[in-house]
Amino acid sequence: MSQYDENIKSRDIKDSRPKKKNKAAKVLLTIGIVIIVLLIIAAIVLGVLIYKGRKAALSGNSDVQVDVPQSYQTDTASDVSGDYVYHDGKKYKYNDKITTVLFAGIDKKLEDYEKQDYVAGGQADCIFVVALDTETGKYKMIAVSRDSMVDVNVLGDKGYFHGTDKLQLCLAYGYGDGKQRSIDNLKKSVSRLFFGIPVNSYMIFDLDVIPILNDQVGGVEVTVNEDLSNRDPALYEGANVVLNGEQAETFVRARDIYGDANQNNLRMERQKIYLTSFLKDALRMTKEDIKTPISMYNSCKDYTQTDIDASLMAYYTEIFVKTGFDAERDMMKVPGNAVTNGQYAEYYVDNDEFFKMILEIYYKVVTE
Repeated sequence: MSQYDENIKSRDIKDSRPKKKNKAAKVLLTIGIVIIVLLIIAAIVLGVLIYKGRKAALSGNSDVQVDVPQSYQTDTASDVSGDYVYHDGKKYKYNDKITTVLFAGIDKKLEDYEKQDYVAGGQADCIFVVALDTETGKYKMIAVSRDSMVDVNVLGDKGYFHGTDKLQLCLAYGYGDGKQRSIDNLKKSVSRLFFGIPVNSYMIFDLDVIPILNDQVGGVEVTVNEDLSNRDPALYEGANVVLNGEQAETFVRARDIYGDANQNNLRMERQKIYLTSFLKDALRMTKEDIKTPISMYNSCKDYTQTDIDASLMAYYTEIFVKTGFDAERDMMKVPGNAVTNGQYAEYYVDNDEFFKMILEIYYKVVTE
């Protein structure tokens, strides 16, 4: 090969290299643009979902009539109503930007419900109400005793309305079909307990959810606050345990039905301990992967009834991540006293103290 040919060949090789590099660069640029566009689309979709969720969260908040206790009303103004309350020299206005979400655990599996039985839908063993201010993102998780005495709609075994009776709140779910009628009945009684404030959305779950969610966060670490060793040898008082699925259900649900009136209060304290640890883990996982709540829901949707759609889920997830969770700051309990009436425990809510809590959560001070 002549020197001329070698020069030509060398030049061709050199000329071909930049072309390959340019082609690779164009491919990478195209991929980068596609990824950016997809991220923008995802952000837009998420933004739209959150916006729709925020609007949907307030559904049912128009014309709320709060049943204000007489002790919180005065005759110094003509506009004393559920909208304005006068107490201790302050004027309060009802905040209609707060949404109320009901969470309840039922002691009966969905698969066990009988379609035509309207008096055996199961009982609401675990009840929490979350009050979320959609303007500030602040929320309170309110623990409600299952034994709270409240007006409950009583149905016959054919589903006909028989009237109302003062019963334990947990029984409201039992008067129904184990599905929507039971949910509606529980919502009505919770609303009555909360002075007429409506329940905007709900999530109802049965027994099988506890082990599933517990194990999704890798087990929940708790310090056992009372002796449960007769149920599980590992659950003795003072033990530090990472609960597995079955242990979690025992820790959350166990109570001595033949014990004193405070047995459910002790269980509610355990539920608080468990939720504090579980939500801490769930928050950490959600910060690492924003899809975590949806993944958790999908894993247990067969055992769950809810009207929380994708937009509401996205909105609540955003709030949860931004606000975080602190049990001392965010958890409260409906005040009252537990007594034993024959064989059964009954919890009588202190309405004056409870409404003071309602003022702090659901109202704003408009004048001093």
